[in-house]
Amino acid sequence: MQTTSPSDPQSNLASTQTAAVVQTLASQAQFNAWVQAHPLAVVLFTAEWCEPCQTFAPVLAAVAAQHPQVAFAVADVDVATDLVANFQVTQVPALMAVRDRVIIDMVRGAMQAHELQHHLQMWQALDMRAINAHFSQQSASAIA
Repeated sequence: MQTTSPSDPQSNLASTQTAAVVQTLASQAQFNAWVQAHPLAVVLFTAEWCEPCQTFAPVLAAVAAQHPQVAFAVADVDVATDLVANFQVTQVPALMAVRDRVIIDMVRGAMQAHELQHHLQMWQALDMRAINAHFSQQSASAIA
């Protein structure tokens, strides 16, 4: 995996300060490894041609810099086509939150920093024990 950098085609999506905090994901395989390594991960699905995406990218970067305990990534829908198809991303910008390898939310549209902060608080406060118990119960009933 790589981070965004000034020579990266994604560099116009994020300022140079994002190089340390926002990953660039180009495939499902990269996404899988990245999510495996981070308890809370947030992916921005974006496109170079999307004006709201360009406006939202610096907001995401600023919030990411304030939350080093959360992993942030950018996936260009024209590059990470397998990832986009797998998660049925039909609108950009879109944010997907993944906690403990479970997709917990998908939010479409750009937002202001305080709105993103609010979403992060909700995602961090989520009781994953209840979600994991639900999936365990679903798995057990499917096997029976």
